[in-house]
Amino acid sequence: MSERENNSTPAAPRAPVPGTAEPVASSSPAAPAEGVSTTPAPVATAEPTAKPAGARKPRKPRPKALINENGCTGCEACITVCPVDCIVKIPNPSLPELNPICRVDWDRCTGCTICARDCPWETIDMVYPNQTGIRVMVQSYHLPEYGTQFVPQPQEEEAVA
Repeated sequence: MSERENNSTPAAPRAPVPGTAEPVASSSPAAPAEGVSTTPAPVATAEPTAKPAGARKPRKPRPKALINENGCTGCEACITVCPVDCIVKIPNPSLPELNPICRVDWDRCTGCTICARDCPWETIDMVYPNQTGIRVMVQSYHLPEYGTQFVPQPQEEEAVA
């Protein structure tokens, strides 16, 4: 005989789980009184309060990679480590076989900082697209002879006076 079968104490009735429609088993063999329901009363559950449509907390902006094209050698070290493939190699239009450089596609950049950390020439800076003075920085880092493909368009914030 197992210990469970040998146990002479009666099992306690199970309590219903809130929110379920499981009937409660009665431990007494007597039938319920007339007009008394054997199903438990529905349990009121607290509804989560709905947030207004525009009440989302704004996300903290993430930095984007910006390559200083004056120092980029086109070694592709940043291309190999980029997890989202947002860095592309741009050939020089006047000498396509010589002096290619790398550029970051800001639309795909997630701001992970891996490329800036692994650049052997330290030419990648992490910048916020809306920081003050970002347009001047983008223009100074950009080499016009490579064209305007993937040149970032920053949204500079207005200076608060």
